Amino acid sequence: MDFTMREGLWLKGSIHCHSTMSDGLLSPDEVARFYGERGYNFLSITDHEKISCVKYFRGVYQFGVEVSRGKGRLNEPYHIVVLGVNDDAILKINDAQLLIDYVNDSGGIAFIAHPYWSNLVYEDLAQLEGYIGIEIYNFGCDVEVAKGYGLAHWDSLLSSNRRVWGMAVDDSHRYFRLPIDADGGWIWINAYDESPEGVLKSIRDGRFYSSMSPKVFSFRWTPNLLHVESTPIDRLNIITANGRGLSISLTTIFKLLEEWRRPRGREMCENIIADLDYISDGEKQKVYVELVRGGEIMVEFSGEGATVFRVEREFNYPYIRVELLDREGKYAWINPILKL
Repeated sequence: MDFTMREGLWLKGSIHCHSTMSDGLLSPDEVARFYGERGYNFLSITDHEKISCVKYFRGVYQFGVEVSRGKGRLNEPYHIVVLGVNDDAILKINDAQLLIDYVNDSGGIAFIAHPYWSNLVYEDLAQLEGYIGIEIYNFGCDVEVAKGYGLAHWDSLLSSNRRVWGMAVDDSHRYFRLPIDADGGWIWINAYDESPEGVLKSIRDGRFYSSMSPKVFSFRWTPNLLHVESTPIDRLNIITANGRGLSISLTTIFKLLEEWRRPRGREMCENIIADLDYISDGEKQKVYVELVRGGEIMVEFSGEGATVFRVEREFNYPYIRVELLDREGKYAWINPILKL
């Protein structure tokens, strides 16, 4: 798997937001203006039980809707976001699985909204088929009730060999009213062409990553190599099944470097590090860490944070996904690589 921000067409997308057509503060055209002024290239307004349209959006607009259907084990309904279907018939389908099937047959896509906020459990998500992903971050649910993350749900599905993409969204209603719930979660879409259908296909195929702020410039993965270039971050997480994987933070790198320079400090590192090399080239610095259990880590950084992580080791995992965390606590999430 390999992508670079310097290749192809990359669009910043808001795929879950609301207008006055349901319970949002702004009209559909005001929502389009809000996101257009903030650099979004793709927009889908997903009002509750209402398919909304806009007169003008300077990027790519796709029809969307959010519906509430069925009930999970804790007696709470599924909230399902639908993109790419301009057909009121979907609003009359009461069964969650039949709705998803109809959306897929109509050429659209469906994903599950805010599973944590909705009190959904793994079994609820596992029993449905055909949805492309779940919201792993919902800005509105986060700022209002601190239930915005769905990462545990995501990893449970991935660990059971489900191909499920992860979406970061706003779920904006309030926009300018506190607590502000807009422009806090989005996806970067690697589109085939600048059309509603082309963007929809890219989302369906997982050709996007999600973010709260960090931007990925390059991502490369093979079974023995992981290479990430991005805006400055403090930590890279490689997530996989069970307790495996790896977390690399600048705090740990700096501590290892400090200890490695002291003879007694090296003894503290001997079960982790086989060798360490530090190179300074003006503002940019690099640290190469050879691990005792095999593999090598390279981190390139400056005073603003790390911009390159390179990990050489055998990634013999059922799946991996990568998280980037900046010093303000904001994440970006790259879609998973699965052994299916």
